[in-house]
Amino acid sequence: MKKIILFAFLFSFFQLYAADDYSIELYAMSGSGKLVSSDEMMKKSGAKYLIVDFFSLMCEPCKRSLPKWDEFLKANRSKGFEFILVSLPVEGDRKKTEKDLKDYFKQNKFGFETVFDKYSVVGKRFGVVEKSGDVTLPMIFVLDSSGKLLLKTASFDEAMVKIENLK
Repeated sequence: MKKIILFAFLFSFFQLYAADDYSIELYAMSGSGKLVSSDEMMKKSGAKYLIVDFFSLMCEPCKRSLPKWDEFLKANRSKGFEFILVSLPVEGDRKKTEKDLKDYFKQNKFGFETVFDKYSVVGKRFGVVEKSGDVTLPMIFVLDSSGKLLLKTASFDEAMVKIENLK
């Protein structure tokens, strides 16, 4: 009986330990209503790395990083980097949030894909949105071309250090 319990414990432990080693694929609808797939995006652009940034209009650090991401991508897209911004509804009415996002991105033009995770499906899959509905923002992920997680951080500066090491 002790062996069974020990085996079950070790199996569970290694499953948790290996959680950072699995592939992540993102599917979401863009503001224009098209389905965006991280896998297709990577294949189409030939990118080696995908940066996924979770965002909300209520998150000031998130908004401050957008021009920096835009500048980075202009300089580094040809070096194998792709970027997608996932907007989350943090509080209130989803329809109002969606309208506010469209208005924000009409006024602030960026050269990267943005998607609205209306029901937080992507946010939950990435662990940014908890079952309770609590959201941790900002949150940045860097994935390789196979979808393997290379970095998860709440810090733009930390993400940039890691990304610079990938160049």
